[in-house]
Amino acid sequence: MKQLWIIGAFSIMLLSTGCNGRQDAEDTPEEITDEPLKQRDTEQDTTLQEVEEVTIKVVGEDELQSMNFDKDTIEVKAGSLVKLELINEGKDPKMIYNIVFTKEGFSAQAAQKGSKAGPSGNYLPDSTMMFAATPLALPGQTVNMEFTAPEKTGIYEFVNTYPSDAPHMKGKLVIK
Repeated sequence: MKQLWIIGAFSIMLLSTGCNGRQDAEDTPEEITDEPLKQRDTEQDTTLQEVEEVTIKVVGEDELQSMNFDKDTIEVKAGSLVKLELINEGKDPKMIYNIVFTKEGFSAQAAQKGSKAGPSGNYLPDSTMMFAATPLALPGQTVNMEFTAPEKTGIYEFVNTYPSDAPHMKGKLVIK
């Protein structure tokens, strides 16, 4: 009996809070007309980050020494979200590549330290040297990555850190 009284009291509370007898202006439906819909004016969402899409291919002949990035310079806006696609067009099983982004003047050192890091370190240099890196792309493979471009404008560098017979594959990242 006591349980029925509690259930009844609880039901009355729910009904009284759910049906308070007033109708908010937001609940009233808009008038239906035959006029075409108009887009409402809204403020632009300034929290959206600018997106820069970049594709870099590893191209060359069938010999390791001829492989190189198809771009030696990439330009993006400061603070933008960079969506990078790395396409490895190599055919030989030794043609494995990545891209590591560093401050200017550190690409050769990053390549050397990446080689020394070996497979257990994914051929990546000490993290203080780089601010972004793609995964390794095997021959014929495409890898994607995203990173936020530095806020500070200037020239940065990118380099392949996987050890190979190819000369240092590198380029410039220009932050506008």
